[in-house]
Order: sequence, then C-alpha cells, then structure tokens
Amino acid sequence: MNLPAPDVRWTLAVDHGTSSTVGAWADVDPRDGWVRVGPVEVDGAPTMPSAVLSRPDGAVLAGRPALEAGAHDPAAALLRSRLHLAASTGGPPEMLSHWPRPTTAVDVATALVAKVVHAEAGRRGTLPSMVVLLHPAGWSGHAREALRGAGRSALAAIPYTSPDQLELLDAARAAAHRLGGQGRLLVVDLGGAATELAVVDRAADGTASVAAVRSVNVGAEVLDDALAQLVLDRAPPSFAARVRFGGDLEAHRAWFRLRTSVREAKETLAAAGTVSIPLPVLPPEPSGWVGLTHGDLGAMLAPGLEEIAEGITTIVGTLTGPRPAMLVRGGLAEMPRVREWLAERTGFGLAHGGDPGAVSAFGPASGAAAWAAERLGLGLGR
Repeated sequence: MNLPAPDVRWTLAVDHGTSSTVGAWADVDPRDGWVRVGPVEVDGAPTMPSAVLSRPDGAVLAGRPALEAGAHDPAAALLRSRLHLAASTGGPPEMLSHWPRPTTAVDVATALVAKVVHAEAGRRGTLPSMVVLLHPAGWSGHAREALRGAGRSALAAIPYTSPDQLELLDAARAAAHRLGGQGRLLVVDLGGAATELAVVDRAADGTASVAAVRSVNVGAEVLDDALAQLVLDRAPPSFAARVRFGGDLEAHRAWFRLRTSVREAKETLAAAGTVSIPLPVLPPEPSGWVGLTHGDLGAMLAPGLEEIAEGITTIVGTLTGPRPAMLVRGGLAEMPRVREWLAERTGFGLAHGGDPGAVSAFGPASGAAAWAAERLGLGLGR
C-alpha cells in the first residue's frame, strides 16, 4: 500500500479479540469541528473473525477469507490465538504452526492489525496519525509487549509510519472513555475466552485509572463449543459419531463448518428465539437441520452467568467508597436479558448513557480512537 505521510486529522484503534477483531476511527467533523467516531469496515462488515491462514503459495489470509479457507483446510486455520498472546512470558514465542510457514501468536496479531489499518487507510487514502491497540486490563507486561511487537511489525511494513505512532490502552479504560462521565464504573466485558471485570475510576479531567481487575473463566467460545455439541447430540447418530470420532479430513472439515455455523447463528437465535443449524455435507451421511431455541441457550448460559455474578460481588467487595454503575458489554451481552439478569442478580444499575455505541462491539475501540484524538489535540472540546 503506497500512501502519503500520516494525516494528523484522524486516529485508529484496533481491538484484537479472541473471537473477533474490530477497528474504529476518530476524526474531526468538518461541519462543526468536533471529534466523531465510527467503525472500520473490513470485507464488508464492521467486525472480522480473529482467524489467520497461511497458504502453501505464501499468501497470508486474515479475517473472513481465512475462516472460509479454513473450511477446506481446518488444520491450517489459526483461531483463538489471543490466548497464546496473553500467555507470553518474554521468552521465545510458542509456535502455533510450522507449515506452510512458522507462525506465532504475534504473527497472527500482526496480520489482523495490518488488515484493519490497510482497510481504513485505503478507504481514506491517508495513514492515521496514531494507532491504538487494546488489551485486557489484567494482561501482564510481557503480554502487552508481545502485542506492541505485533503492532510495530504491522506498521513496519507500511512506508512513512513510525513506532512512535503506536500506543496501547486497556479495554476497560477505553470503554469508560466511550461512555463518558465521572466517578467509579464497573466494566463487565464478556469476551470470547473469558469475562474480565474491571473497576475504573474516572476523574473530572477525563483521565481514568483501573482500581481493580478480575477474570472469570466464562466466555463465548465455550458456549459455541457447547452449542455445537448439542447439535451433534440431536443429529443422526451416525453423523455425530463420524464427526466426533472419524478422525479423517472430511470429518475435521465438517466440525469446522458446524462450529462456524453455530457461532454465526447465535445472533439469530438471540433475536428470533429459534434457529435452524444446517448439518455440514459429509458423504455418505444424509444432509439435514437441527433446531435450537432460547431454552437451549438459557440452560447453557445460566451456570456461567452465576459465576460472573459471583465474581462481580467479589471484586466490588474488596473496594471502599460508593457503589459503581455497571457497563456490561461483549458478545454474550447481546444474548436475551443477559444485562438485565446480571443487574438484578447483583443489584448494580446498568450504565450506557443512552448511547448504544457504548455497549456495541466497537465501543472500546471507538473510545480508544477518541482518546488518541484528544491526546493529539484534534477537534473542539479537547
């Protein structure tokens, strides 16, 4: 990508999650001079799967194309790699794949960050003045440095960029910045691998600090696995046995496609109450469909939500001072009545400030992009 030097009029933030990666931009509205934010569109969508696949011909696919290619070559698709990034120790990185090219979690993050940067910079025809990468508030210094390394590698491949343009910000403060306001805020982020609980103290001058953080081992990826297994339980026994125990390439492909279908059907299930999951083609097994309902979802969600509620009670119990408002976000938060149930169970009021963007998939990223714009002195109200 050949672009001119960075444009001082806009910033970019990237949130590389376990399941999905999103980007957000901030620039100055020419109509009134105020900072505005919006999601980055990649491959025609505001979010992309956190998937990367290296082809034998040397091409590296990221996002939706990688997930689609993985349906034919499941072993080559790298998914859920952020868990390995989070486990970084500062030593030699763990190899996630050796063929067709050696690949680490940093390499995966580099490809995803680069794709978001290229998408928005290509649309605008200029480079951002600052790129902010988000991370969980509880990440270690080694994990943050691994993420920083991915960001630097992504920028290094683009002319006219500099490592000085890169910043890191924890997702809890970014979400709080998007929400706005002052005082103590409990950010409940129901992520792909786990749920992070972070208490953020927001000062009158717009700065913020994390007062406490706790992780609960409940995430959307576990729910996807459980729902996929439920589909197999209801599928013809011969089909289920082939997928679970076949061990051949076609069986692996069928599991990959089934799990992808379940993940994408969750939104329909949440909105409509029922959804039909197509069984992947697996000759000589017959094709068919399996239905899921809100009742199936509720039975699987209930134990995890109880764990999250207990975690909320524990983390707030360690603090003194006023009771915080609660911002509940993340993929699982879009399931029916999840936010309301957590509020009723814990007694904490829900905070969203009348802004649906604050709880959207790109909420923290948009907050981080605005934070970067304010640091650079862009727009009015800085």
